[in-house]
Amino acid sequence: MATPDSRTLILDAAERLFAERGFARTTIKEIGRAAGVNSALLYYYFADKDRLYRAVLERLVGRLVARTSSRLEATGSPQARLQAFVAAQAEVLIANPNFPRLIVRELAESDAVHAVEQIQHIAATSFRLLCDLVREGQRAGVFRKGVDARFAAISVVAQVAYFFVARPAIRVMLDAGPDGPAPHVVRAYARHAAGFALAALAVPPARPSASRHRRMK
Repeated sequence: MATPDSRTLILDAAERLFAERGFARTTIKEIGRAAGVNSALLYYYFADKDRLYRAVLERLVGRLVARTSSRLEATGSPQARLQAFVAAQAEVLIANPNFPRLIVRELAESDAVHAVEQIQHIAATSFRLLCDLVREGQRAGVFRKGVDARFAAISVVAQVAYFFVARPAIRVMLDAGPDGPAPHVVRAYARHAAGFALAALAVPPARPSASRHRRMK
């Protein structure tokens, strides 16, 4: 099995430390020590801490966008593709446990100043595709027409995202032990979240008219 190259080792160590301590409290020396490389080599790959941090965000967001966008662009009904999107979102976060914590720190501590470019990338790719999917379902008559597609997309994304962001609380609520919910529990929740979203988007059954109701009497 191939061993990770120095750049990957640096990114892995930086991702872990930035998630644990935040951008401001993490130093280049600490990252180099955690990666097992000297600072000179680290600066060979990244000009400064800011560039390294942005590269960490870019790598994580790239994984998310690639996996979720492919599910939205696949063939199938709007309902099936929405389910596939939510499942893919969960799988990315299972495989990248530092991602939610790092993003929460970035939003709370830096007002997303380092992540603007990556948020714009999500908005132009998987988020736009998810909005388009909702509109497609509305045109096909399987999703309610009165729903704002943008708000619906945010609601779909938020369910699984919150499950990971609030992991310490979820761990207590589900009595999941110190390590939190196991992957099979996360996947079960993702299926629930997709079903919940589809139920909210579904066209309600037609109500019988008053005249028909009187005839039935």
